[in-house]
Amino acid sequence: MTPTPFEHIELKIMEAGFDRVDNSWNRFITFFPYYRIYYVVSGRAVIYLQDHLLTLKPGKLYFIPSFSIFDAHCDEILGHYWIHFNFDITTASYLTIYHPKSEAEAPPIVGEIFRNLVRHVADYQKSGSPADAIASEGLIKYLLSFFLPDTISAAPEAARFIPVLQYIDANYNTHISNADLGKIMFLSPTYFSNLFTKQFGITPQQYILQKRINSAAIMLFESNKNIREIAFDCGFESETYFNRQFHKYMGISPGKYRKLALPLGN
Repeated sequence: MTPTPFEHIELKIMEAGFDRVDNSWNRFITFFPYYRIYYVVSGRAVIYLQDHLLTLKPGKLYFIPSFSIFDAHCDEILGHYWIHFNFDITTASYLTIYHPKSEAEAPPIVGEIFRNLVRHVADYQKSGSPADAIASEGLIKYLLSFFLPDTISAAPEAARFIPVLQYIDANYNTHISNADLGKIMFLSPTYFSNLFTKQFGITPQQYILQKRINSAAIMLFESNKNIREIAFDCGFESETYFNRQFHKYMGISPGKYRKLALPLGN
């Protein structure tokens, strides 16, 4: 059997739960630093992603990439299960190439799946039990399967860039030139840059900057490091430059963004 791109997915599960939210929800979920899967039980909401909008409806599953929500409206109480997680570098690179679906029909047993998932995640956070870790990962992979393509008949042109994306993910906090990236694909810096820009819609250096900003956002949520330390850890040459680029990309200062982590949104 031919291996598939998603055969060896590794996950880092952050938390899971069930909540009922109102129209204040949008303050907490925009530019969220984790991937999410929602299962809507009641109510409706609209979320605005980078290139389209999603209307959340009961009985549906939704896959939300990290840093993808720009706005949300919830005019009635939305009851939903949710799970927050991140992928390993290789899987994240494949998701950049093979775009998963945003919406899927929920199987009849999805409520039971989420109830067990929430329980296992909570128990693992309390005890660190390997059994709960394996159960949580198995359940979330099952839910993830509803969003992945049924078959991958041939690798798209963009698949050539996977080693480049992996290299950037592993080295984004160091100086990376177009020449460095071009060598990976045996291309000249200029030709590589043009090809990358045509494929992804942004230049290689813009892509690297986004990776640095996204990584900094995760650190603002998860660590107690000060903003200066985070700036240098993510490869920025100064705190001032980091603050300027973060605000430009996120629309909010790093300090204000960190405050969003206090009432962590779902």
